[in-house]
Amino acid sequence: LFFFFLVFLFFFFFFFQAEDGIRDVERSRGLGDVYKRQDSYCPICYTSGLGDLPSISLECGHVMHVQCLLEKLRKRWPGPRITFFFAECPSCRRFISVKEHPELRRELRAIKKMYKLVKTKAVQRMKFEGIDVSEKVHLEDPKSRYYKKPEELAMSKLSYYLCYDCKTPYFGGLKSCENDNDNQHNFKPSELICGKCACSTAEGQRLCKVHGSEYIEYKCKFCCAVAQWFCWGTTHFCQKCHARQNRGDNLTKYPLSKLPKCPGPKSCPLRIKHLPNGNEFAIGCAVCRNNLENLKPY
Repeated sequence: LFFFFLVFLFFFFFFFQAEDGIRDVERSRGLGDVYKRQDSYCPICYTSGLGDLPSISLECGHVMHVQCLLEKLRKRWPGPRITFFFAECPSCRRFISVKEHPELRRELRAIKKMYKLVKTKAVQRMKFEGIDVSEKVHLEDPKSRYYKKPEELAMSKLSYYLCYDCKTPYFGGLKSCENDNDNQHNFKPSELICGKCACSTAEGQRLCKVHGSEYIEYKCKFCCAVAQWFCWGTTHFCQKCHARQNRGDNLTKYPLSKLPKCPGPKSCPLRIKHLPNGNEFAIGCAVCRNNLENLKPY
């Protein structure tokens, strides 16, 4: 009996040592929290426990189903405007990061690359639009959430969309315009076209030899004036027409016959021949036009 008792103690001790070893391996792979929280629900689907399906611990410490996380990342942003809330941990809002899992890391690399590109473009556009000057008080106020954070300020003010043709993010106006768009939730991805791709089919000056297509300027879609606003990633407005749209005078719903007719190149305020109002039309590079204006002797 004493012999069997010793054998029992030996196997009992061996079993728990092996169990501890397995747990150590799981922790080293980021699975320790999964082991401890297997009865908790996934914070993405909330339909099954973490122990019911393969799960992973993020670097922030929160745990979720691998497949739920993959689907969340692959769906990207929910509407027409590019946002990155989908890439944040649903529990703590930190940007998702994992130590292992090649498939997840591949998705996250692509998302971070997109985020970096949009952030760079937003800062450049913010300076071009003069927002860094008009919002300077927020960048210099220690109490502001944007204190010494021009990237965050730019991302909070400007909208970027993904071009359907070239899959590149492009500037689509101010975020403040989104409330005036009835089609934000019923958009067609095929209608989101960047200036470069739009210029390939549009009439007018489609490409600048110096600045490419990044700063190509358009006429207002609804009258013979230079557009100052680009809303919803699809529509150019001059200041006057933009104000009318904001007051509830929905120019976007007007039939072409109700829009003003261009009097022709000699009398047109733009002094160019262009498509009838109601159509998008490129009129040249904004940077070059501004440079020419600055050279005039007045």
